[in-house]
Amino acid sequence: QFQQAPSFRLQNLTDGFSLFLVGLFKKLALANYLSLYVERAYASPQDFDAPTLILATFAFAWQIFFDFSGYTDMARGIGRLIGFRLMLNFNNPYLATGLGDFWRRWHISLSTWFRDYVYIPLGGNRHGELRTYVNMVLTMLISGLWHGAMWTFVLWGAVHAAGRVLTRWLEQTAIYRDRVPTLAKQVLTFSIVMLAWVFFRAQSTGDAWLILGRIFTSGLGDPAFPLLLAGLVLSIWLYQYVYESKCQKIVSAGPVRVALVVGMLVYMAAVVTSGNQEFIYFRF
Repeated sequence: QFQQAPSFRLQNLTDGFSLFLVGLFKKLALANYLSLYVERAYASPQDFDAPTLILATFAFAWQIFFDFSGYTDMARGIGRLIGFRLMLNFNNPYLATGLGDFWRRWHISLSTWFRDYVYIPLGGNRHGELRTYVNMVLTMLISGLWHGAMWTFVLWGAVHAAGRVLTRWLEQTAIYRDRVPTLAKQVLTFSIVMLAWVFFRAQSTGDAWLILGRIFTSGLGDPAFPLLLAGLVLSIWLYQYVYESKCQKIVSAGPVRVALVVGMLVYMAAVVTSGNQEFIYFRF
């Protein structure tokens, strides 16, 4: 694209502004708001019971998605404004029906890089079943280490590696592929991904094991749970689900898109608080 000067098009302005606005909304209205709940719980996990830690982990899963996809949407929007088309980097990853599908939807630029420059050079799936699993595990462990030289990131990669190894065969069976409802596959995949996020977000491996221990052993309590957080996340999840259904034409219609733009602008003007919350991926 750099070899040919982009031509001015009005469509680039409207598409670019829309992309940038969506990214800005994800960061300011969603990621920053979720961070208030996440940071409090993960700063001192020993002070909270299982329900709060589960909700905080659930919230972080969406915080990092809104934060990073918002960051890239803003970059793509700016690029589109001046005529450059940057690749889609997130494709509704939490609607994935398997971990392989998840990594085809999450941080696509990085996951395809690891596929092309780590997994395939290691041999990919060309040297038998056992070697394929070994290559998958090594790729995910290296991916974890890429995020930082900490055991928490390595364990994050290890959870994904173990999950991929354990579910790859299952996903290839006819019963799982044809008989298990899509929603059940999505819930299973999201649960594994959310489990891995505990290690990614925890400040130490000790905190991570403490959180997991309480999640799976503590009794249920009655935590203060912000309903606005639940409403926002569930509405976004519902929108993504509808967008990949037969009703896609409805949410893609011009009037609906305009209404969403107006709604996002009104929400940010009325609810978003001031603050300087940096992007999560700035630390990498």
